[in-house]
Amino acid sequence: MLKPNKPVTEVLIKHKEHQNVVEFATMLEAIAKKLKESGAFTFVQGTEQTIVHPSEQLKIEYSYTKKGDKHSFEIEFDWYTGEQTRKKMMIE
Repeated sequence: MLKPNKPVTEVLIKHKEHQNVVEFATMLEAIAKKLKESGAFTFVQGTEQTIVHPSEQLKIEYSYTKKGDKHSFEIEFDWYTGEQTRKKMMIE
């Protein structure tokens, strides 16, 4: 039995930095505003620009974990492009 080829993962943005709570909240507000206005936002690192343009329907995951003194809150959203955007289960 042949296994279907899995798509290759391509990392388009990988960025870490320290921000205070107000800087982080301002960044989230900017992303939200751009998504509401135009459905996309542009991530700029130096002279490189990456446009993030999600489809209309998103899968959202929220996660809050604690390990000792370290707390992590993550927001992740995924979407599909092309034919996969409307993949639904059917009974035949």
